[in-house]
Amino acid sequence: MRPFILVWSAVGVLLAGLYWLMYRRGFTFLNHASVLFFLLMLPLLFCAVNVWGPGLGIDPSVLRPVAYLGGYWLAFFHYSAYVGILFILLRIAGAAMGGGEVWRHIYSLYAKGAFILVMAILAYGGWNALHPVVRQVEHDTGKHLAKPVRIVLVTDIHLGTLFGRKYAEELTGRINRQEADIVLFGGDQVDNSPDYLLREKSYEPLRNIKSNYGVYAIPGNHDHITKNMQPEIEMLRSVGIRILIDEAVDLPCGIHLVGLEDFRAEPVNPHLEALAGKDPFRANLLLDHQPRRFTEAEKAGYDLYMCGHTHGGQQAPLNLLTRRMYQLDYGSKKFGNMMGVVSCGYGLWGSPVRIGSTPEIVVITLK
Repeated sequence: MRPFILVWSAVGVLLAGLYWLMYRRGFTFLNHASVLFFLLMLPLLFCAVNVWGPGLGIDPSVLRPVAYLGGYWLAFFHYSAYVGILFILLRIAGAAMGGGEVWRHIYSLYAKGAFILVMAILAYGGWNALHPVVRQVEHDTGKHLAKPVRIVLVTDIHLGTLFGRKYAEELTGRINRQEADIVLFGGDQVDNSPDYLLREKSYEPLRNIKSNYGVYAIPGNHDHITKNMQPEIEMLRSVGIRILIDEAVDLPCGIHLVGLEDFRAEPVNPHLEALAGKDPFRANLLLDHQPRRFTEAEKAGYDLYMCGHTHGGQQAPLNLLTRRMYQLDYGSKKFGNMMGVVSCGYGLWGSPVRIGSTPEIVVITLK
């Protein structure tokens, strides 16, 4: 993750000047050197917060606004790339047709419209990212459960520099309003380092989650960033959340629940089949962070396969990439008798902007 952040921050610095040259054609107030300096500093702030921020001991009230500023830059960088490519094509067309005053006016109008569009995307995406919804899914397992089982699935909360204690308090309230029988966290509970969470105590509100048959979690790729999950395991255990890593548990409501290690840490996982329940009267559930094992899960006899990780692309049109990467990158779909459920996540990584997806809690009613 660190090399990725360093590379894109460096690219961001290089492109900042090009974005400035484009946008300043539309608005004179952008023509000042101070604006260029600001655009050059934003990718450096993003890099500093995500690479070194959690380990600096900076108070969350100071670091979080900087993290948001850097995160908005990432979305600005992303969408400015698209309008920048179109601007270059427009300039090429203008040059091919001889240029002149009319084309300079066209460049100015385009730059003005592009800047307004990108700012509007950031404003809407920022609002959308902080207004989660509840998605309902029903599935008849054919196991004749004594009564319907209500599962609350929450994935990718990414507690860290962007989201802290207040965010965890709001999440806990939303979960409790669903009156869950089982609460499941589908990986990426931690964004980059548990040290920051331990200092801020942002995980503590999760102890107030109400669930008839317990709260369970699995690891995701971000939970492995520090190469040592033990502090996170102990942290979550202290608030009543049990992490299942290639482990199964039988619950009194007729559920056999299996939690797997993340795909990146264990691409070939023999436990998927070995841990599958054999009791024909129990619903067989599999919780996996990355949606990569639908075929294997269906063949092993699972009734429900639950995942996250994709964020639904987080910022369209990146969702077009996730659709090509996975059999199911978001939503619900039957695979034989098994229901596959992929959540676009409750939280975010890097940028507090969502376009084309809405943060969610998934409530699954099993019959």
